[in-house]
Amino acid sequence: MRVLKDVRQYLENYHLKAGIFHFYRGEFGPACEFFQKALDEEHLSGADRRAAVYFLVQTRISAAENHLAEGRFGRTIEEYRAALGVMPSYADVHARLAGAYLRIDDVARAIAHLEASVEINPRFVDGWTRLGYALLRAGRAAAARDAFRQALVRREEQARERLAEAETALDAGQLDAAGELFRHVFLEDEDRFRRHYHRGLLLLREEKWEDAASELEVAVECRPRYADVHNYLGVARAELGDLDAATASFRRSVEINPEYIVAWLNLAFTRHAAGDPETARQAVDQVLCREPDNAPARHLATELRAGGDPAVDQAAAGRPER
Repeated sequence: MRVLKDVRQYLENYHLKAGIFHFYRGEFGPACEFFQKALDEEHLSGADRRAAVYFLVQTRISAAENHLAEGRFGRTIEEYRAALGVMPSYADVHARLAGAYLRIDDVARAIAHLEASVEINPRFVDGWTRLGYALLRAGRAAAARDAFRQALVRREEQARERLAEAETALDAGQLDAAGELFRHVFLEDEDRFRRHYHRGLLLLREEKWEDAASELEVAVECRPRYADVHNYLGVARAELGDLDAATASFRRSVEINPEYIVAWLNLAFTRHAAGDPETARQAVDQVLCREPDNAPARHLATELRAGGDPAVDQAAAGRPER
């Protein structure tokens, strides 16, 4: 969840805003304190509660990565465990925690968390692969064989699904979309993607927008069907002032995942800044139909009501929870 700075200023909850401020400054201790205070508030809106949970987990993950880079494996484990305390069904964090346990040769706990990761998400190919290697390390050859076989089955299953999507796009004459899907099947480079993706996120947090955009552009080439990366690239481009390029990134993000509220919100604020109220209205309505209590969206909808658009008037007034 990466939102534009213009969006953040309209968050209503003080503790949430303060936590995000410290998170982006890399001050993870104070960030966690503020996010927890937000979550402890009785009347926190649903939208702000979801944001606080998300940012608290991401703060714990970021802190763990910092400790890992410095070789503080005990602190790394503490932070990942704290993240799971907030969101226990986060398969990737189980896998990350397993990696930390392997660094201190606690293979049994690593296996337990990798087993949890693939139980939560049976299609987690990387989880199955890591589990296979951990089981080999434990001398459990038969179980390792089964894990690697599962990894292969899941990878082939996903490749077949993407291939079918590509062929459907071909039949519809959508050659660009088909090419992107075929590239996702045959040319995806996981290691290269992770390297540029994580570097891009770090540079975003440090507000080094141009460098972040360069890294994320490479990540998009590696994984063109990953909605998050398009959103993050859009943030970097928007903060650089390239609103048209940012718009293209946010549009691509919501095309891939129409339920991606943050990308819709970023698109709305970007088009408003670009002097395009009609597109801004359409995007903000997509946010409010899914999250009626989203404070930045309600603020923007109120501004856009000056145009007298009945749809925006309804959006600003809020809709019942679905």
